[in-house]
Amino acid sequence: MQFNALTSAPTAPTADEAGPQDDVVTPPPPAAPEVVPTPGPEASYHPAPAPARDRRRRWPLWAAAAAFLLLGTAAVGSYAYASHYSGLALPGTTVAGTDVSGMSRQQIVDLVSSKADAVTVKVSGDASATASLTDLGVTVDAEAVADAALKPSASFGSRLAGLFSDHPVTVATTTQEDTAATYASSLIPSDKAAAHNAGVTLGEDDETFEVSPGSEGVSIDASTLRTAAEQAATSLTSTDVSVSFVTAPPKVSDADAQAVADKANSWVSQDVTITATTTTGSGDQKKTEEKSFTADASTKASWITVSQSGDNPPTLGVDSAKVTTWVNEQADEVNAEPVKGQRNVNSRGEVVATAVEAKDGTTVSNSADVASAITNALGSGKAYTGSFTTKTIEATWEERKIADGAENLVYPAAVGEKWIDINLSNKTVTAYEGATVVRGPVSIVDGAPETPTVTGTYHIYLQNATQTMRGQNADGTPYEAEGIPWISYFYEGYALHGAPSRSSFGFSGSHGCLNMPVGEAKWIYDWATIGTTVVSHY
Repeated sequence: MQFNALTSAPTAPTADEAGPQDDVVTPPPPAAPEVVPTPGPEASYHPAPAPARDRRRRWPLWAAAAAFLLLGTAAVGSYAYASHYSGLALPGTTVAGTDVSGMSRQQIVDLVSSKADAVTVKVSGDASATASLTDLGVTVDAEAVADAALKPSASFGSRLAGLFSDHPVTVATTTQEDTAATYASSLIPSDKAAAHNAGVTLGEDDETFEVSPGSEGVSIDASTLRTAAEQAATSLTSTDVSVSFVTAPPKVSDADAQAVADKANSWVSQDVTITATTTTGSGDQKKTEEKSFTADASTKASWITVSQSGDNPPTLGVDSAKVTTWVNEQADEVNAEPVKGQRNVNSRGEVVATAVEAKDGTTVSNSADVASAITNALGSGKAYTGSFTTKTIEATWEERKIADGAENLVYPAAVGEKWIDINLSNKTVTAYEGATVVRGPVSIVDGAPETPTVTGTYHIYLQNATQTMRGQNADGTPYEAEGIPWISYFYEGYALHGAPSRSSFGFSGSHGCLNMPVGEAKWIYDWATIGTTVVSHY
């Protein structure tokens, strides 16, 4: 098919192209497109403008695009605006009528605290005063107010939604009920007797609770002051209130107080008893014993507390710390530290003597639980009977190797251990190393009957080559002895020392010291050391 250059219409097919004439159906020629000639040396053609209805179809697309662009711009702006208020109060946020928009948490806290501190309640009428919120027991919680103001800023979504609404924040306050009553009483002048509430006190016997009577008198309605303070705190604005003196009976009557006293005395009457099973000794010597501890009336009364708040009747409580102290004191009667046993063994490891018998210990393991149970029972007006739970602490043994043969001496010395034997029966001093005598026995003069030498096991703690010794005679008169040589003290003023003035030994006659020949005293002085054991015996 071909197009004519001028008409753009297809040419009719030739006979050879169409085939037999009888079989050809010639379709109508298509409509030629409209062309518009333009001037010029050669003819050219352009399509005609689209119909008007096609242009109208394009307008919704342009409108949608514009709307989308506007919405996108608005979204970007809202995002930036909402992001700006992260951690800040949103627009429209107010506290007691004060705009806090754009403020941080600390700024809101400082603002609210400052306003609260400036709030006063001016009292007029029968009494004149200016009270702060603190005077009347009302506290503004600036921290809670700031938290509430910033709550709509907590998340991006809440910030975005909150940009289009107001956010009034209520001022959070707390009230101490009895503070206003105390302040009201302080407004009553000294020439007017204030009403006095009945109370409860512990009597002189320290066992019985009694009523301290109340009396009528002048009073001021504390609730008027308290309400004014609460309103001022909520609005963060100072206010005025008028009060009047009225003669009224006490808010807490004698009957009210008596009921509390009776309750306290019923608590005191409840029995409080703790039992414990204790074990003493060990092995075949082990014994089991039952112990019981009961709190007396004065002790229980000391545990009970009486609290009076404002114009309310007294309330009772139990001082858990005092109960715990008493329980621990009883537990100490049961507790016992174990005693380490000591056995002396010879060089072959054979036990030749038991110097100290081992004893198991005991400890109470549930003192805190018992104290808590007593506190709860007494506070409920009930008696208590319970038991200490005890644990046994097994005793241990220490084996001390002694010199062979030392088991037959007054002191079971270890091998090579230095020690001094003072035998008051035969008036001698003997020096040993282990079970071997290295000096003596040496005759000495021990204490006279009026000033006897001490007995027991001691240790040398001080040595002097010479000194002047002073003391008292049996009749109380003083004595002084100069130039006493080679002194070895083993207990207080008792010592072994030389006696240059004596020519004989072997009897009792000193002030308590062991008088020795000078040469023997020097030998002891040179041989012994600080800590050397001294055994004095009969």
